[in-house]
Amino acid sequence: MHKKIIFLFTLFLLSAQCFASGFSIYEQSSRATGMAGAFIAQTGDASSIFYNPAAITQLKGLHFTLGSTVIQTKFAFTGPENIDDKKYTPAKEGLFTPAHFYSSYALNQKFVIGLGIYSPFGLSSTWGDDQHPWVGQQLATYTNLQTLFFNPVVAYQPLSWLSVAAGFQLVRADVQMDKSVYFLPRNVLGKSSLTGQAMSYGWNFGIQFRPIDRITLGLTYRSNVGLEFKDGKAVFTFPDTGDETINREISAYFPAQTKSSAKLTLPASIGAGINFRFTENLSFELDYLWTQWSVFDTLSVKFSDPVAGQTEAKYPRNYQNSYAWRFGLEYRVMPRLFVRTGYAYDYHAVPQAYVEPSLPEGNRHNYSLGAGYTWKNLTIDGAIYILLQDDRKVENSVFNFNGEYSGLANLYSLSLSYAL
Repeated sequence: MHKKIIFLFTLFLLSAQCFASGFSIYEQSSRATGMAGAFIAQTGDASSIFYNPAAITQLKGLHFTLGSTVIQTKFAFTGPENIDDKKYTPAKEGLFTPAHFYSSYALNQKFVIGLGIYSPFGLSSTWGDDQHPWVGQQLATYTNLQTLFFNPVVAYQPLSWLSVAAGFQLVRADVQMDKSVYFLPRNVLGKSSLTGQAMSYGWNFGIQFRPIDRITLGLTYRSNVGLEFKDGKAVFTFPDTGDETINREISAYFPAQTKSSAKLTLPASIGAGINFRFTENLSFELDYLWTQWSVFDTLSVKFSDPVAGQTEAKYPRNYQNSYAWRFGLEYRVMPRLFVRTGYAYDYHAVPQAYVEPSLPEGNRHNYSLGAGYTWKNLTIDGAIYILLQDDRKVENSVFNFNGEYSGLANLYSLSLSYAL
């Protein structure tokens, strides 16, 4: 059994190297994904560590959940209006596989400990390439943010109808931002690439209680996480112009490589949910999630050596707080077979004037279907999730890049759970 556990954990770590899609990734469990993420007041498997850790008090013995979600993304930009309002530019289709691992162990009738490893924030987009440069290359060509959370938790059930939990979050983040840069005095186009790593921490908290039979309420909080990317690297690459004087001018303006640093705060969030169990076989859940995106107002990058005559570059973001409504339905068709469906509405965090290619975000409509089957101690859950994003027309861009963004994503999730 120990060899099996080690194998599963190793498989997760190998899969986790490929995560990232979208700045906030809420699809951290196949069962929850089948219900469009409406899982704050739900119980059932160890993935509650992410959605509401208080729920793991309902799990007795030792539980494991391991899984991944395949995410296919399609985004496009039409414009810019001041150049060609009919020019259609698709981003490269993305394919990502964020993984998740959870375990819980009941110490006694009241205390349960757990561990979650997951990636709740990520961002990746690619526009154009060397053979097909695109009109927005000075804003972004490749952007990638990866995070990995290690989240041990302790849950306590003081009363039969009340559970509470708290956890610590150890966070690792990796970032890369590529774009094109111009040496204007000589009209030479080059490339810039910023990379960095950061380690930080946060915490989470959850409550779940049942005021009456068949109704469960849940409340969860996740703290913000301040990331400081120290000892990063900024690389600037320009073609050889064939003129040593021009080459020296470029090198003086854009050093081939210099150290960089940046700060980024991942937002706090508060979620509340209510679950109605209409019958022994049918339950419905409604969740509300508020996210403090306003902490991301400016991305500031500092350089050890002057770049374009400056030692600091500031990129305005001015994100606003956002919210999401999530609805989920679960029905037990047979003693071992469950089917699920759900809908979620995510309100955008990026104001219109600040929408740009690295995160072409808009309001999102999410539709899900899922199923789960239990055989002895093993449960397999799967889900299909369709994300349709409202087209976002930008007319007063602070980056002087007006146009229209469109996007959609298809998600396919699979999880295995084992109970001892």
